Amino acid sequence: MAEEYSSDRKIEGELGLNSCGVQTISERDHQIRRKRSDYSLMYIAKGKATMNVGRRTVTVGEGEALFYPAGCTQDFMFLAEDNSINKWVHFGGSFAAKLDKGGARKITVTRRREFESALDWIINAYNGVSAERNELLDGYLRVIIALLSESESGGIAAGSRFSPRMTDALNYIHINAFVGVDLDRAASLCYLSRDRFNHVFREITGFPPNVYITKIRIERAKRLLRDVGMTVGECAESVGYRDVNYFCRIFKKETGISPKKYAQ
Repeated sequence: MAEEYSSDRKIEGELGLNSCGVQTISERDHQIRRKRSDYSLMYIAKGKATMNVGRRTVTVGEGEALFYPAGCTQDFMFLAEDNSINKWVHFGGSFAAKLDKGGARKITVTRRREFESALDWIINAYNGVSAERNELLDGYLRVIIALLSESESGGIAAGSRFSPRMTDALNYIHINAFVGVDLDRAASLCYLSRDRFNHVFREITGFPPNVYITKIRIERAKRLLRDVGMTVGECAESVGYRDVNYFCRIFKKETGISPKKYAQ
């Protein structure tokens, strides 16, 4: 069963999505003044908005985003006459803390095509019912945060910038994480060497590819043990481990407790 997300909650772990979607503002003005417990991103795909930051009114246009860290007062307006399309994401966690500096602000996205693609993917996954839904949401959210960070930093070191095809590689990894991932193939989807792919992947996700795959498997295992009631052996096989003892060691390393105790 797909995990349900609340519309506003503080994310205590490394990374989590509360909600996301697309909003078209054309029938009436949309004005908001509020605080949220999570991070809030509103990307302008069409039209414009204004945001009040202190005593300044900032216009945010196409290819730009309104960004609010957790706990910031959000004060913004969309006018109906602008027929704006807003793609929004509410998220949180320690991985997003790299975006904390600067407070409420406008972010000009430098890689619009890749950013819009990641937004479309995460919205589609959020509204979907696939078995990989939760894992895909995590992957796309990491890409979105990485692209925002890159936009504000002016780009990272030459030769290691975000690959336009990294979302294809993430799709491949998440879909095949439980049956076997060929990392050479994942690298080829980005037109990168294996070493360069490993480097860029770690910059985007925070983990080497093999560690990232392990985390995908263990997160799925936790849900199967908690929500489905699988035995440890069934769970191990379901997430791609043929050796139950090895699965138990990896699970305990990642969570601090054995699968059996976690299930209890």
